[in-house]
Amino acid sequence: MMKLHTLEYPVSGARRVLVFAFLVALLSSCASAPKDKDGVVVKRAQERWEAVVTGDLETAYTYFAPGYRSSHSLIDYGVLMRTRKVTYISAEYMDHSCEERRCIVRFRLGFRVFAPVPGMTKYDGMQVVEDTWIKTSGEWWYLPKK
Repeated sequence: MMKLHTLEYPVSGARRVLVFAFLVALLSSCASAPKDKDGVVVKRAQERWEAVVTGDLETAYTYFAPGYRSSHSLIDYGVLMRTRKVTYISAEYMDHSCEERRCIVRFRLGFRVFAPVPGMTKYDGMQVVEDTWIKTSGEWWYLPKK
């Protein structure tokens, strides 16, 4: 009976660990790649809400899509925000879903309404909002609902 020649390469335990660690690192980098790509829009969305919560309306306004800003001035936006009965007191990022040029970013907003009904001085509440962001000329912009 003829024996086929086989080569055997002894693999040490340390080498197996290194190969395994390399494969784990490779797979984890593949899994996190889309999140890194979407990280820019999430960061911009968080910065916008931080500006709204702190009352920095000039900064918040800069995140609006160019088309919105061409038809709504900073003064218009300031009047809209300052005449509302609702004050935003917190914004917590929840999640997002993105396509190539459009993302929906969800936040849990804390808000306060002063004197909502007679006899009540204030009401604090929470709500989930979905912000739409669009990519134009390589930049992500907030697109408010009409």
